[in-house]
Amino acid sequence: MFKPQELNKKSPVPLYYQLQQIIVTAIKNKYFLEGDILPTEIELSEMFKISRPTVRQALKNLVEKGYLYRIKGKGTFVTKPKVTQEYTRFIESYNSSMLKNGLIPKTIVLDKKVLKADNIISKKLQIKEGEEVIKLKRVRYANHLKEEEVIFDTNKPILVTTVYTPKKIFPELLNYDFEVFSFYEVLEKNNLKVKKVIRELEAKNIDKENAEILEINENDAVTVISSIGYLEDGQPIEFSKSIYPGERNKFIIEISK
Repeated sequence: MFKPQELNKKSPVPLYYQLQQIIVTAIKNKYFLEGDILPTEIELSEMFKISRPTVRQALKNLVEKGYLYRIKGKGTFVTKPKVTQEYTRFIESYNSSMLKNGLIPKTIVLDKKVLKADNIISKKLQIKEGEEVIKLKRVRYANHLKEEEVIFDTNKPILVTTVYTPKKIFPELLNYDFEVFSFYEVLEKNNLKVKKVIRELEAKNIDKENAEILEINENDAVTVISSIGYLEDGQPIEFSKSIYPGERNKFIIEISK
């Protein structure tokens, strides 16, 4: 049985927020698992001796934060929180995006080498087929800054990304530690600022190799974002493919008129 704790009604912290934290802690401690149904609003109201509107506000906030979801006529259920990606909105590094959202980024380099551009890469980077490019493949993680909000397995990768860049533009790229520095950060340190990016977003089923890296099943649903980044003079400086597991990520796409 879910044992409620007494809320501090004299505290300046709102009651709905106190209830939110209790529910988050219960999920973190695996009292509630993914797919479990929560007590009803009436039951929670009676358990904690607070009004139904207060309970409703707490549940509403946790639904918006991605901790819960509702099915009309059935109840409120626990879900896996997802990392909100703003990669579709801004030109910024993964590290900057994660820190802005209160997350600690972590990167592991899987591959860093020089190879000859094939037909696809050469067209994307507007170079001759067979020209040398630098390939950089990394797997990315993110942890919450606030310990009380860590309610999912943060050891699981958030995405795997592979970027190609013309070696002739920046041959010193290989000398950098990309577990410490981001790709965009290194470019900017060397006066190579990305001014425009074109991105394509696709829903796909993942292949075996990348499924193993992301610790998901082969053919699971993923979002694949292909990007071409351009310097101020219009020269492509990067062609990348990033794969995001559907169960761990959600995207914001902003359209203004």
